[in-house]
Amino acid sequence: MPKIIVKDGELNEALKRFSRITAETRRVAKRHEYYLRPGLRAKEKSKEARKFQKKTRQFKP
Repeated sequence: MPKIIVKDGELNEALKRFSRITAETRRVAKRHEYYLRPGLRAKEKSKEARKFQKKTRQFKP
Protein backbone atom coordinates (compact mmCIF):
# COMPACT_ATOMS: atom_id res chain seq x y z
CA MET A 1 0.00 0.00 0.00
CA PRO A 2 1.43 3.40 -0.95
CA LYS A 3 2.10 5.85 1.85
CA ILE A 4 1.88 9.63 1.76
CA ILE A 5 3.18 12.04 4.39
CA VAL A 6 0.66 14.78 5.13
CA LYS A 7 2.09 18.14 6.13
CA ASP A 8 0.15 20.85 7.97
CA GLY A 9 -2.92 21.91 6.01
CA GLU A 10 -2.08 19.96 2.85
CA LEU A 11 -4.74 17.28 3.04
CA ASN A 12 -6.20 17.92 -0.43
CA GLU A 13 -2.77 17.90 -2.07
CA ALA A 14 -1.88 14.71 -0.21
CA LEU A 15 -5.07 13.05 -1.45
CA LYS A 16 -4.23 14.04 -5.03
CA ARG A 17 -0.73 12.60 -4.70
CA PHE A 18 -2.12 9.40 -3.17
CA SER A 19 -4.68 8.91 -5.94
CA ARG A 20 -2.00 9.52 -8.58
CA ILE A 21 0.29 6.91 -7.02
CA THR A 22 -2.48 4.33 -6.66
CA ALA A 23 -3.59 4.87 -10.26
CA GLU A 24 -0.04 4.27 -11.44
CA THR A 25 0.18 1.12 -9.30
CA ARG A 26 -3.06 -0.21 -10.79
CA ARG A 27 -1.83 0.55 -14.31
CA VAL A 28 1.42 -1.36 -13.75
CA ALA A 29 -0.41 -4.30 -12.18
CA LYS A 30 -2.81 -4.47 -15.11
CA ARG A 31 0.08 -4.46 -17.57
CA HIS A 32 1.76 -7.41 -15.81
CA GLU A 33 -1.44 -9.38 -15.34
CA TYR A 34 -0.59 -11.70 -18.25
CA TYR A 35 2.01 -11.88 -21.02
CA LEU A 36 1.31 -10.27 -24.36
CA ARG A 37 3.43 -10.75 -27.43
CA PRO A 38 4.99 -7.50 -28.68
CA GLY A 39 2.65 -7.31 -31.68
CA LEU A 40 -0.45 -7.78 -29.56
CA ARG A 41 0.86 -5.30 -27.00
CA ALA A 42 1.15 -2.67 -29.76
CA LYS A 43 -2.42 -3.41 -30.89
CA GLU A 44 -3.70 -3.05 -27.32
CA LYS A 45 -1.80 0.22 -26.91
CA SER A 46 -3.28 1.71 -30.08
CA LYS A 47 -6.74 0.51 -29.07
CA GLU A 48 -6.39 2.27 -25.70
CA ALA A 49 -5.14 5.42 -27.46
CA ARG A 50 -8.18 5.46 -29.76
CA LYS A 51 -10.45 4.95 -26.76
CA PHE A 52 -8.80 7.86 -24.92
CA GLN A 53 -9.00 10.15 -27.97
CA LYS A 54 -12.66 9.33 -28.45
CA LYS A 55 -13.36 10.08 -24.80
CA THR A 56 -11.51 13.42 -24.84
CA ARG A 57 -12.96 14.53 -28.17
CA GLN A 58 -16.48 13.91 -26.90
CA PHE A 59 -16.42 16.83 -24.44
CA LYS A 60 -14.97 19.52 -26.73
CA PRO A 61 -17.53 22.00 -28.08
